[in-house]
Amino acid sequence: MVDQHSPSIGRFDKSFLVHMIKDFFFVLLAVTAVEFSVKAGLVYYNFQVDGAEEAELVAEDLADNVRSIMRNAGGPVAARTLYPILNENWSDLGYTIAIEPAQVTIQSIEEGFGYTPSGIPADDWPEGRFQVHQTEIVATGEFCLGCHSEASVGQVLGTVTVRNYLSRDFALWLKDVRLTASLAAGKIVLHSLLLFLILRARMEPLLELRSVVSNLARAYGRLDHRAEIKTSDEFGVLARDLNLFLDRITNIVSELDTVLKKVVLANDDIIAVQGNLRKTVDDVSGGIRQLERKAMLSAKREPRLSNEWFDAVRGSIAALDDALERGDESASAAQLLETLRQVVSNAEAQTQSSEVIFTKLADLGDQSETLKDSTLEMIRLEERLKSIIESCTTLVQRLKSADKS
Repeated sequence: MVDQHSPSIGRFDKSFLVHMIKDFFFVLLAVTAVEFSVKAGLVYYNFQVDGAEEAELVAEDLADNVRSIMRNAGGPVAARTLYPILNENWSDLGYTIAIEPAQVTIQSIEEGFGYTPSGIPADDWPEGRFQVHQTEIVATGEFCLGCHSEASVGQVLGTVTVRNYLSRDFALWLKDVRLTASLAAGKIVLHSLLLFLILRARMEPLLELRSVVSNLARAYGRLDHRAEIKTSDEFGVLARDLNLFLDRITNIVSELDTVLKKVVLANDDIIAVQGNLRKTVDDVSGGIRQLERKAMLSAKREPRLSNEWFDAVRGSIAALDDALERGDESASAAQLLETLRQVVSNAEAQTQSSEVIFTKLADLGDQSETLKDSTLEMIRLEERLKSIIESCTTLVQRLKSADKS
């Protein structure tokens, strides 16, 4: 797996086209090597299976050539010229031959032509594995006895021996390899060049896709790039799928933009409500604290509600009670006593009510402080929401904006 930050990504020597040509070149070399190896195997197989039969066919053909030479006038003399040619021809075909005259042929040629025939001797047979076949040449009629005067019809005039050497077969194979190697090299180069031209033509849609993806991969790349569909093959399908994917991304970005706009509006509403709430809370909190301070100050300034006043009134009531008990009773004193009792009772009730109110006012003040703290927390949350909105807005703008670099 290649690291996505590797500097080798995108280099020309890492191109798919270069890899394809290189792989194709080595595959052709391997195929050529396998072809030559298969031919070598076939050479060995042919030697093992058909070598003896081929040696037999060559021996029969060579015997027919010898008979044809001997049927002409002056055949023994012509044989001295033609035998080396036959030897060279069959040697080029990978066969080693020998044409050995019989003793009766030697005697007849010495008496009739004045020289000793040697044919093609078998003295210098090469070493190695071989398949061999030997064919005898016999006198078939009176025409043969014209040169072979010492022989009789049906008598063996000589033998033809053919050896098919494995080394000769491999030598011919090597010669064929040398001959075809240059042609194979030229064919490999030509095929590689043709493959390069074909791939360059067929990979044009892929290069177009690569260009589109490269534009998309750049920083702040635009999302309105679309691949042109030029073919109906896999590259065309890939271009279509890429365009559909980009359409989906564009729709998602558009929806995200719409949502962000709604969030912005909601945030504006929250800010407005929060501002009003903050003002209201500040007013309520300040009013409650002011009311609490005024009530406390009023209680301290009012002597009727002081503890000394209550003590003086209770003392007067007690004195009046004592006077009434001693018999110093009058209508005005009784009425005054009753009035004082009502005043004290009402004052005590008023005091208790004021204490309850003061307690509630204090609680409300504490609660208003808590509400104020909550409002401050709401402000902090609003600031965080605003930061998130700004980040999302920047992201959308980057996705929608053109690449200026």
